[in-house]
Amino acid sequence: MMKTFFTTFFLIATFFVSAQDYCTMSRFDEFVFDDNEIEILSNVKYGEAVNYLGNNQNLFLDIYKPKTAFDELSKRPLIFFVHGGGLVGGSKDSQGAVDLGNLYAKMGYVYVSIDYRIGWDNGDADDGCGGDTTDLFRATYRAVQDVRAAYRFIKGEADVYGIDTNVIFVEGNSAGSRLILFALYASQADYDSQFYDELGSIDTAVNEYDNYHFNPIGVITEAGGIEDTSLLYNNNYPHLYFHGTCDSIVPFFSGPTFFCYQPFEYPNLHGSWQLTQLSKRLGRTVQFYIGEGAGHDAVIPDSIILYTAPFMKDIMCNTLVSKDIYRVLGKYKCAVANEGELVIVDIYPNPVVDNIYLQVTSTREKEIEMAIYNSIGQVVLSYNLEFYPPIKDYIINVGDLARGIYYLRISQRQEIYVAKFLK
Repeated sequence: MMKTFFTTFFLIATFFVSAQDYCTMSRFDEFVFDDNEIEILSNVKYGEAVNYLGNNQNLFLDIYKPKTAFDELSKRPLIFFVHGGGLVGGSKDSQGAVDLGNLYAKMGYVYVSIDYRIGWDNGDADDGCGGDTTDLFRATYRAVQDVRAAYRFIKGEADVYGIDTNVIFVEGNSAGSRLILFALYASQADYDSQFYDELGSIDTAVNEYDNYHFNPIGVITEAGGIEDTSLLYNNNYPHLYFHGTCDSIVPFFSGPTFFCYQPFEYPNLHGSWQLTQLSKRLGRTVQFYIGEGAGHDAVIPDSIILYTAPFMKDIMCNTLVSKDIYRVLGKYKCAVANEGELVIVDIYPNPVVDNIYLQVTSTREKEIEMAIYNSIGQVVLSYNLEFYPPIKDYIINVGDLARGIYYLRISQRQEIYVAKFLK
């Protein structure tokens, strides 16, 4: 028991010293290297596995880092990046991934961008909405195997590439964000057992590196979402979310994966808004960049680093705090994407006893009228609620209401939204 205590204490103390050293350095949140002072190691093989077509596929990653001759550090913090592409496209060579790699390396980080197995039966329709959703999760499983294997590889070879394995951040875009969320929060037991039988474990496939856990100290996701929010209970990481409110691919709030309603509805995907709200309820440290009016690519790399760099430096300095960052980026404000401009995002608990908690979103800075009706249409409570976009929480006391069915109605200009609750 005493040995375990001292081992744990030593690991914590080692990280603390390392993080504090990085905190005092004038790098990681500003550019300290020129273009000619960084290098890119391309197509480093981290494993191999059978792909969607049944063929054996070599898997590669690229490493961006300051050249040894120009850097006084022998080991550096790592940013581990996973590209997007809906599991049918994208690569480590995508322009966004390359731009981020160069920017982060010039700040003094080591940056790794990985490829992973893509491909699944997404149907013949132009919108990709006629696919086999079981095969979508099979493809997800394959890709998570690759993400975790690449992470194991880079930790196993950390001395070769000058990486401090105590200070690793993970970042993803779109489908890459979804894969990171699965890699962070889902254990083997959370997947369909048939995938284990077909493809093997999430932790032993693809390469022979082992005993390297997927355990970053911070997470960054761009346009991320996941089907099962209960997975977030499994682990706790400081998180920075980026998401555009007009994203038509990954819902800002929640909706079918890829917004596929026809010919059948795809599994429900919970976007960054839902995930941040759950994290806040769990008392976690979370930062949320809301791109009002922005689509799927809410933020470009040059802008991303304005928020990721201080996020990571604050983690290294142990000064990170939760906050929302609201930016109006598009001509058309669609705070609730496809659902209209005024929406009750969340109403809980339901059934209610005394207080009902309400989350409302709108693009308008205008007072909201709220009324509660009983089952025969009589108004039993009414309030005027102060509101500022894009979102606001309210607590409504309904303790004096009799048991029954009620309808909560909010209105703002011509917009009306009604939600049912039980008492």
